[in-house]
Amino acid sequence: MWADIYTLLMPSWVVPLIFLGFSASLSNFGGAVGLGVLPLTRRLRFEIAGIFLAMEVLMPIVGLLLGSRLAGSVGSRGQFVAGLVLVGIGGYTLLETRRETKDLKIPVKRRTIVLLAVALSLDNLVVGLGLGLLHAPIPVAAGFMGSCSLVLTIIGLELGRQLGNRVGERSELFSGLVLIGAGVFVLIHPS
Repeated sequence: MWADIYTLLMPSWVVPLIFLGFSASLSNFGGAVGLGVLPLTRRLRFEIAGIFLAMEVLMPIVGLLLGSRLAGSVGSRGQFVAGLVLVGIGGYTLLETRRETKDLKIPVKRRTIVLLAVALSLDNLVVGLGLGLLHAPIPVAAGFMGSCSLVLTIIGLELGRQLGNRVGERSELFSGLVLIGAGVFVLIHPS
């Protein structure tokens, strides 16, 4: 009797969704810290959070729609691609910092943010497939994953801003190093 009530109140997809939602959003947190170190406008911070949120909500849905074949092939490489993109953007930031000796204001372009958000959410294609196999309701799963991403992105942007204030005019250099560190973490951290 208690098992039936527990199953009714706690479907089998709830606990995996909680773990997947937070673990998939940790890479966004690292990317947001790296971006947050840069001198960003309030508007750009909102755009970053919105773009990261959109990708974290859409990718699990796309994973379900594309099916296991494509999600399986991307999923095995999704973490690798995300790590490489983080390292690449961090390296680019370091190169731009070296070039800009007088004015260290590196422009953050929307296409770079979108590329980063897409790369960081590639693994969610597989997450969507897995949640579908567990019969998780898509709106609930996508909403929860988006919420996790939004919270961790905002925390990451704010933490990055605080760090940027502490490192001062060399915040771009620090940003590049944080993005590279986040990329290395994504590359070596087991899925």
